[in-house]
Amino acid sequence: MKHIVASLSVSLVLSAAALAQPSVTLGLSSPQNGQTVAAGATVAWTISGTVSAGDNFGLALVAVDLTQDAGNPAIFVLPYADASSYAANPMLNFSRPAGISNPGEAGLPSGFVGSHGGANSPNLLQIGGAQNTFGQAGVGIGTSTAVINGVGQSGAQVIATGSFAAPATEGTYTFRLSNGIANVLATAGLVNGYRPVEAAMVNTTGAAITITVGTAQPQVCPGDSNGDTLVNFADISPFIAAIKAGNAGNWTCNLAAGFGPYLNSDANGDGVVNFADISPFIALLKAPPAPCVSTCP
Repeated sequence: MKHIVASLSVSLVLSAAALAQPSVTLGLSSPQNGQTVAAGATVAWTISGTVSAGDNFGLALVAVDLTQDAGNPAIFVLPYADASSYAANPMLNFSRPAGISNPGEAGLPSGFVGSHGGANSPNLLQIGGAQNTFGQAGVGIGTSTAVINGVGQSGAQVIATGSFAAPATEGTYTFRLSNGIANVLATAGLVNGYRPVEAAMVNTTGAAITITVGTAQPQVCPGDSNGDTLVNFADISPFIAAIKAGNAGNWTCNLAAGFGPYLNSDANGDGVVNFADISPFIALLKAPPAPCVSTCP
């Protein structure tokens, strides 16, 4: 926490009279969480925060690390957060030049997108920044003296988004938030022109995502031998062709040519396509299931 803590320690004003410490809950989410993805696939992530109400006036500072579990099959360098993800929301007030954040790395103008803390550091450190609560405009940093109240109190506030390519090494990977710090705007009034802030209790419990890198299994739609999402008489010819092919190694999935995944013709679900599938296939023709979208392996 060397940069932000050093830069902002003078702004930390603790409220000794407070009966309960304000809290900030940080979450990590991804549409790929819990899924199996192919190597090189894009894994998107979002960090959001919720601030307690009634004991403060909203988020003033936030910083958190996005880290990889030591037991992951491979460790790689996480790309910086997306600088455009907060361009049109209150977090712009937390980043240079409007707000106060670490200096940028790799030519980036702001460190709000995180830093690596060294050339070989794989994790993304200190994602975040702070509002300028001093009442004085800086030059190149903290240029906005307009403080935004209520950030994180009307629902989860997106703090940052980003993505990375799934590594080549197969296995299960976990990424989590750690080392979170936060200040909130104190309920006290202005003090000599600046806004008092106080430390918040940060909760990152459960702030993790897990992906498995491997060969994704195709979406199978039993009976839809031609892959057009429906089970009907148009599936009879490709079904017969699949039986003649005899095994998955001799079968090519080509939706455009009217051939769905091999296992679409596995009407009885035993993992192979053979004469035992004929009766179950006829039953599917008589009572077609709901439309189903196939994917080729």
